[in-house]
Formats: sequence, structure tokens, C-alpha cells
Amino acid sequence: MQPSPDLIAQLDQSTDQLKRARLRNMQWLAAGLLLLAALVFAVARSQRGGHPAWGYVEAFAEASMVGAIADWFAVVALFRHPLGIPLWHTAIIPNSKADIGRSLGAFVENHFITEQGIAERIVQADPAARLGAWLSDEVHAQQLGMASAGVVKQLLAMADHDKLGRLLRVQASNYLGQLNLSDVAADCIDALIADGKPQELLDFLLDRSAAYLDDEHHHAAIGDFVLGAFQIENALVKKAVKAYEPRMIASLQKFALAVRVDPQHPLRQRIAGWIADSALHLKADPQWQETVRRYQLQLVASDTVQAMLGDVWHHIGTRLLADLHADQPVLAQAIASLARNTGKVLDTDKPARQWLNDAIVAGSGALVRRYRGEVGAFIAGRLDLWSKDEMSERIELAIGRDLQFIRINGTIVGGLAGLLIYAASQAF
Repeated sequence: MQPSPDLIAQLDQSTDQLKRARLRNMQWLAAGLLLLAALVFAVARSQRGGHPAWGYVEAFAEASMVGAIADWFAVVALFRHPLGIPLWHTAIIPNSKADIGRSLGAFVENHFITEQGIAERIVQADPAARLGAWLSDEVHAQQLGMASAGVVKQLLAMADHDKLGRLLRVQASNYLGQLNLSDVAADCIDALIADGKPQELLDFLLDRSAAYLDDEHHHAAIGDFVLGAFQIENALVKKAVKAYEPRMIASLQKFALAVRVDPQHPLRQRIAGWIADSALHLKADPQWQETVRRYQLQLVASDTVQAMLGDVWHHIGTRLLADLHADQPVLAQAIASLARNTGKVLDTDKPARQWLNDAIVAGSGALVRRYRGEVGAFIAGRLDLWSKDEMSERIELAIGRDLQFIRINGTIVGGLAGLLIYAASQAF
């Protein structure tokens, strides 16, 4: 669960208040040392003739005040004009806001947003292994499936189905019209020949024919077919054909059986040759190709095919919506299954993980090369949104407490330096 922006703002405000309080405490400590040095100086000054040691105390306190005031000036000059006086080279940070933004952006670009640095971090993180572990979790896979199904459902709800139907019909028509059906048919025939399918089909037809001929209920229909095929009207001839019918059927049965049991039967060879010759004509005969092409375009342009293609999206969308409104959509389960299988592959297949990590590294390198220059501009742009006072305050809250130690150290070191100089002057 992501924290709300209001909560983040409250946390930032609380952090700023804590930093501001700690900064004020350190400022009071540094100022207190200055006041203490001034008090000591006043006491030592009033007692300088009472004992020689007071001279040393006075020198220490005097130098401490100088060091404290000098370092106070240096620290304050970073953020504002000391005492409000616009002295030269003070209020450095607010007056250099634009330069700081550009420099900070360039620093991040050159030292953090580098191809090598990001690639090393990706390798250390091993995102492929993490993704595999995440996808392998059943809960995560189901969540991904349901979320994906929800997205598809929303997209379908927003889609213009009439427009999509027309688009699919036009694209399908263009594809079917551009398809080289002659080559496709020839390749299919070659594949069927290589697998022996034409002979299997012939065997199937022979078996069905034999079964048909064996059934006496069909004999009368066979005789009627012969009479109709030859348009025999003469009663005497009809009677002769009917009398010859059993021998004719027996002859057909014998022929079908002979072809069925003999793999080298001439009929088989003629059919195989005709099929192979058809494949060659489809590949190389312009007349055949032109004929197929003409019938292909007529079929695609026909009202029946166009209506069928126009209804494809309607049927797809209806089935999808019906599935997506179910409690457990099949689409969600399919995506969840795909996620689980992908996770298992990434968990167990080291080359697959390596390939994915390498792809991520390569992609990150391209992104760095393309967008690294925008990082500095983004940082500079964000800083440019701050006012000078806001920028000074934010930086002071970040490092101001540590800068107060400069004032404290200046007070102490200045006093020690003054004491040393005074001692040296007394000695020589």
C-alpha cells in the first residue's frame, strides 16, 4: 500500500521541524560560547593588573571572540547577508541558485547516471530472479491475472466496437487478398505428399466405398444412378441394366479391393502423379496461378465472406465480455497460468534468467544514453521552482547544524591561537 501524498507531506513537515529545532539548539550553543568569551574577556580585562595570568586569559577570550565572529560571518554569508548588509560575496547560495542547480544536475549525470554504474546495480539486483520468484507465487499470479482481465474489460467497455469490426474486416480482407494462395496450396500439397496423406485419404475412400457397396440397401440406388447418368429411358435397356446390376457392383467391389490391397496399383500411381502435377502447376504455371488468384479475389469480395469477416469481432468481443463478467474469467486464469509458468522457467533456467538480465542491462544502457541529459535538466528545473529563500532554508536545514560546529571550533581554535601568540610575545 502506497502512503498518501498528505501523509508524506506531514512526515516531511515533521522532519523539517525536528531539523529546525536541532539547528536552533546548535546556533544557541555557538552564540553562548561567544557570549561566554565576551564575559571572560570583560572579567580578565578588569583584573589584568592583579595577576600576570589574567593577561593570558584575556588573550584567549579576545581571540575566541574574533574566531567566533569571523566564523559566524562565514557561515551566515553562505545563506544570507550578515545583519542584512549586502556585502560583496555574501548570500552565496541564493545568489548562485541557478549555478547550483546546473552543477548538481551535471554531477548526478556524470557520477550516478552512468551506463556502467546502472548495469552493475542491475546485475547485483538480479531482477530476473526476483521476477521469477514473484510470478511463481500463486497469490501474485492470480492478482496479475485478475488485474490484466480487469484492464481488458475496461478497454472493451471504452472501445468503439463498430469501428473495430470494420477495421478487422478491412485488414483481414487485405491480408486474404494479398495472400499467395497458389504457393500456400502447393506447399500444403507437398507436405501432405511427404506425410503420405493422399494415399491414406484414398484408403479411407476405398474403405467407405467398399462398405457402401457391401450394403444391399444401396444397390438399387446405384442402379438408378447408372440409369440417370446415361439417361436411359428404354424399358428394355433399363431391364438389362438392372439384370447386370449385381455383376456391376461385384466388379466395383473387386476393383476397390484390388486398389486397396496393392500399394503399387496403377490407379494409386495416377492419383499420386495428378496430385504432384497439381502442386507443380500451382508453383510454376502462370495460367493456374492467375485462375486461383481470380477465384481468390472473387471469394474474398463476396458478400458472404465480407459479412463473415464483419462478424468476427462481434463474436470475439461478445465471448470476451461474457468471460470477463464471470467470477473467475478464463482469460484471468490463462494469464495467471502463463505467469506461473514464466516464474518457474525463471526460477529453474539459469540461461533464461541471464538472457532476461542481459536484455534489461542492454535496455537500461539505451535509456541512459537517451535520457541522461534530461536528468540534469530535470534537477535544475526542480531547483528553479524554489525561491532563493526556500532553497537557502532547505540547504541550511540539511547541513546548517554541522556548520555550527565550525563556529564552535572557530571559537576554541581562535582562543588557543590567541593564547599561543600572547605567550610567544611574553617570552620574546
